[in-house]
Amino acid sequence: MKKHIILVSSLTILCCFASWSYAFRCGDGNRYLATEGMHKYQILKDCGEPYSREDVGYDKNHGSYRVIEEWIYIIEDTGNKQMYLIKFDRNGIADSVEWLGEQP
Repeated sequence: MKKHIILVSSLTILCCFASWSYAFRCGDGNRYLATEGMHKYQILKDCGEPYSREDVGYDKNHGSYRVIEEWIYIIEDTGNKQMYLIKFDRNGIADSVEWLGEQP
């Protein structure tokens, strides 16, 4: 019984600190998956042009500047439109993928 209580307590604590991340299907027939850790050129190749692109910052590294971007995709799946935000780090790697909700 004591082991059961410890296990349940541990799982509860882990769930409280878990970071929720999303991925979404895109591209021809929704056969590709856009996830954290992907490079922006791979997402662009698989998913096509985003609905919106925004430069949200710049990072100076060894005398050169790199643009930090956020992209928004609106994906239509079975008649529903879902909006996703991808935030890229200074190296062009998807740092986070967030679901922004359903669009009318």
